Amino acid sequence: MSRHRAARPEAPPRPRELPSLLLPSTPWALVGVGAALIGATLRVAVIPLFVTPVFDQVLNGHDASRLPLIMVTAGVVAVSGALALWAQDALLGRAAAGIVAAWRRGLYQRLLGRAPGRLPGTSGGLASRILTDLKEIETYYHFGLGTLVAESTTILAILAYLFATNATASLLLVAFGAPTLIALRWVGKRLESVAERSQVGTEALGRNLQEGLRHHETVRAFNADAMMLGRFEAENRRTAHAMAQRSLISGAQIPITQVLLFAAVGLLVVLLTGSVNRGGMTSGQLVSFVTLVALLSTPTQLLPRGYALHREARAADRRLRTLAADDGRKAAGSGGCEPVARGTGLELSGVSFAYDGGPQVFRNLDLALPATGLVAITGESGSGKTTLLRLILGFLEPDGGCIRLDGAPLASLPEHVLRERISYVPQGHEVLSGPLFDSLLMGRQLAPERVWQALDAAGLQELVRQLPAALEHELREDGAGLSGGQRQRLALARALLTEPRVLLLDEPTSNLDEDSEEALVEMLREQAGRRLVVAAAHRPALVRAAHTVLRLDGGRLTPAPPARTSGSVT
Repeated sequence: MSRHRAARPEAPPRPRELPSLLLPSTPWALVGVGAALIGATLRVAVIPLFVTPVFDQVLNGHDASRLPLIMVTAGVVAVSGALALWAQDALLGRAAAGIVAAWRRGLYQRLLGRAPGRLPGTSGGLASRILTDLKEIETYYHFGLGTLVAESTTILAILAYLFATNATASLLLVAFGAPTLIALRWVGKRLESVAERSQVGTEALGRNLQEGLRHHETVRAFNADAMMLGRFEAENRRTAHAMAQRSLISGAQIPITQVLLFAAVGLLVVLLTGSVNRGGMTSGQLVSFVTLVALLSTPTQLLPRGYALHREARAADRRLRTLAADDGRKAAGSGGCEPVARGTGLELSGVSFAYDGGPQVFRNLDLALPATGLVAITGESGSGKTTLLRLILGFLEPDGGCIRLDGAPLASLPEHVLRERISYVPQGHEVLSGPLFDSLLMGRQLAPERVWQALDAAGLQELVRQLPAALEHELREDGAGLSGGQRQRLALARALLTEPRVLLLDEPTSNLDEDSEEALVEMLREQAGRRLVVAAAHRPALVRAAHTVLRLDGGRLTPAPPARTSGSVT
């Protein structure tokens, strides 16, 4: 082991619980909700503290000396209410930012932890889905939650005062409100359904945009602009229609509440005027009562908007929790796989595998490879070479059988240990954007000297030293600006940094010219003296250089005549 190796990395942390939509637990959200409660209570309190005494004591009682105290009291309450409203908006806005940040991190961590090939969508579609749906949740926490709390409290406080003043009229008002609540609940369900349709459409648009822009070169080469626009426009129209329906249904909530409210106000004025004439109420109480009933128009307008934001956020919350749910994948090689004493090298015993609902790729596959050497896996396209590599990596779970490394079942190894012992160079030469140093380390803590050693082993040291910023050179998306051979060598250097026991490569010479191919094959032969190198291959140069050549055909591995032999096949 190199003296530059960092300490063994810890296992990745378990994902935190995703925030609750209905029960925000962050301190900022709780204080913001408290501010909403205080502001709503003060908004109602200003009416009986100002209107009633002005009419009963100043106007009817002809006591103008009481007016300054009444004005000061009402002013303090009004200013306090305004400050509470500001605190509500500021605190819930801060809470929304933190809650959505926790959502983003939790979702990203869960998706990164999925087995490769099991992400529930394309990268562009998933990114669009997460950002768009989280915007719905952020809007709800920032504006909808405070609105629901403040306006509900306002309505309850007004009703409490109204019942204390005139129970009969208040019961009549509540009776008028019952059909409104029923109608709003029905509209809310419809709104949630159409909101989910628009969210699904937005995800599809993100997927289409990414596909067209990512494959821009191919689209232009085949003059396929019209085809790509046609695919995009169909989804664009469906999404626009869903969004229009969403706006229509959301806007319908306000007229429903306003019509019923003003009908109630008209009837109440008639009833209450008779109560004043009979001496059951003072004129001040009458004015306060009618003022508070009229004041109900504001919360009855805002409450449906908050309820609409809640319904839309519920649709987004449901979609995101479905996205975050575990895909049920078990550990690779599980199911009665026991360790073997004195095991050396890589061993597959009775391994069977089939993709979901498809034919079997392997049935009772046996393979024993030594601790060192270069092994080439050949076969026709679609014969299962990449699938075999993914099984060894633990990306796929065998339906039966066992995979062992040095006698230990892969299932018994923590994933971070497995990734140290088995390294992988994919066919696509996947290179991250950003500093070259970061693309090599992939978050590992290794000394620069170790990085230069890996670059030297991959034949890249001279090229990197010639770059203006050397290891800090900024790579573009997918390594644009580097040749196919340079990207391949970069991927190889990245794989060698952990000094793996097994190095897996998927068609490593497929995109290289003859000179680059010969140089890479020579590097792999050199590496095979230190570790086991297994490559899915079809180019003859790599096959000729291999110590062991195996042909994959019909789900079975058979030995092929190699130039040099080492190892065994069972």
